[in-house]
Amino acid sequence: MEIHYSLPNVTSTLQIIGCHIGETEPHWSYPWHHHYLFELLYCKRGTIKQTVGEDSFYLHSGDWLLIKSGISHATENVGDCEYQFFNLHFDLDDSLIREELCRGNYIVLNREEADRLQLNIHYMKLEQAMQTRSNPNTAKLDQAINQLTIQSVTLEIIKEMITFNRAAKRSGVVSGAVNGRDDIDDSHFMNSNSSMLETELAHAIEEKLKNNPNAKINELAKELGITRGRCTTIFTKVFGQSPRQYVSSLVLNQAKHLLVHSTLTIEEIAEELQFQSASHFSRQFRRWTGMAPSHFRPKYIRSK
Repeated sequence: MEIHYSLPNVTSTLQIIGCHIGETEPHWSYPWHHHYLFELLYCKRGTIKQTVGEDSFYLHSGDWLLIKSGISHATENVGDCEYQFFNLHFDLDDSLIREELCRGNYIVLNREEADRLQLNIHYMKLEQAMQTRSNPNTAKLDQAINQLTIQSVTLEIIKEMITFNRAAKRSGVVSGAVNGRDDIDDSHFMNSNSSMLETELAHAIEEKLKNNPNAKINELAKELGITRGRCTTIFTKVFGQSPRQYVSSLVLNQAKHLLVHSTLTIEEIAEELQFQSASHFSRQFRRWTGMAPSHFRPKYIRSK
């Protein structure tokens, strides 16, 4: 047998929360808020004033917006008609993708750019899958299949927005020109809000956490010559999650990999990952994923 191409084992996770299609009345508004999830917003119809951090701009029918996790934002329907929207909150545990998504506070695509990237077609697939998924008469297997569609299309949209943003940065085109808009502050659209020194420090912290997930933050900070608070602040600024959240994602990925690709018992996996007991591991795994590790494990391994 001759293998031409291969893919490394994949155990990454896409978390989707607060996925909605809906509409609001004229002059509706949503107050300032922030959360530790990335947010994807599609203005299906109407015009809204969107404020992200220190910037305010308008989204019109067909425009898309991706907001970095942890950034305060607010929305106001400034038109005299209903505002129709698609809204989704998500998180990814792929560190490279998270790092790319955290390079700026937000990404905006106007209707022309979105149509060129076929985001309108992706949205139609999403809407159809969500309608079918929400129908109480839909069979459970069909609901699960439509959920896969929602996940795969969401990843495709995220990929297109990242690709667009990288291409815009390489070409040196500022955001207002790319989008045909003059109401958007260039500094937050494509440029990183973290300095080179902060990025290097965050990468150094990441490397140490990879090598020793049980390392204490105050000890890492002391090694790097910074305070514990600054260590946490810089890491969160660059990666969009705290060091503790990052370590949790590392352990979760290891747990998923061992559950899928090994025949170790739950007790042995708990010991491998340095949990106090199998029950402690099971409780934490359920907290992370919503299911017991024995249910996550493929049936052919459980039957051995």
